[in-house]
Amino acid sequence: MTRNLIFGLNILALLLLLLSFLVPLIAPDKFPVLALLSLLTLPIIVLNFFFAVYWLIRWDRRFFLSAVLLIVAHLYFGPFVLGRKNDKLPPIGGIKVLSHNVHLFDRYADQASKNKIGKEYKQMIEAHQPDILCLQEYSKAHMVDFSQYPEQFIYFNPPFKLMGQAILSRYPIVNQGSLDFKDTANNAIYADLLIGQDTLRVYNVHLQSIGINPTENIADQGGAQQIKARISTTFVKQQYQVEKLMEHMAQSTYPKIITGDFNNTAFSYVYREITSVYQDAFQSQGHGLGATYYFNRLPLRIDFVFSDSALEVLDFETQEKSLSDHLPIIVQFKQ
Repeated sequence: MTRNLIFGLNILALLLLLLSFLVPLIAPDKFPVLALLSLLTLPIIVLNFFFAVYWLIRWDRRFFLSAVLLIVAHLYFGPFVLGRKNDKLPPIGGIKVLSHNVHLFDRYADQASKNKIGKEYKQMIEAHQPDILCLQEYSKAHMVDFSQYPEQFIYFNPPFKLMGQAILSRYPIVNQGSLDFKDTANNAIYADLLIGQDTLRVYNVHLQSIGINPTENIADQGGAQQIKARISTTFVKQQYQVEKLMEHMAQSTYPKIITGDFNNTAFSYVYREITSVYQDAFQSQGHGLGATYYFNRLPLRIDFVFSDSALEVLDFETQEKSLSDHLPIIVQFKQ
């Protein structure tokens, strides 16, 4: 492969990265195809990094093209890889929140697998002692003991009965509700928790699912064109859902924690909408890529915990293993 051909591929990668800068700025209903780049931005960044290394090894000044654009991407998107790891024990006290897409607790698995899920959650609860659990793709059929959480708001978006959401709390729930997204089992629910003399509002969000199985053949899922159309439609639905969410949150004066599976990345329009008002807890105390879902081995951070900036983040941890297809995230806030 000649250097000219490599440079041509480098230019293509640079153009794709430049295009990805537009993704958070343009609403998906205005340009649905462009929104697809939100899932590919991280691989495009990695590709440009390898091109920069390639030219640097050869002491070729073309190194500066990718290097400069990578610096711009870092400043524009914010840190997408955090090098620090908090090895200190998290402080005692505060409010600890666990958010997890539980994948229906593997509803259709055999009894042995269901028992494993029950044990996994028992160990995780005992190890981390979260005060609040926000669970997506919740199913009533499970082997998990949640008796430590006497306050429970479990909701299935009508008319869907199989997949719902749950907010489980050790604090009293004084108010609760649902946004009832239309024509989907995906939804956003909320609960107002009484903590001492203060009220905290917690949102549990599950934005529209893409509906693509990474383990299945593309042809079996309708082919590349149908998949592209499906993803584009999904991102438009996510836009409307997050706009409804933001409008709802603006009506409450309580401090807020927003958790959930957003089915999109930190390079997306919906992420920019939320972080224009709320902080991303990962950016405060996270480390590494923070990946919570692997799509054909591609690491994606699509599960988030956001909050009002007045709520100080003390600790952030992404669990390394889970029997679900998503990894749980645990965030500790100062009370």
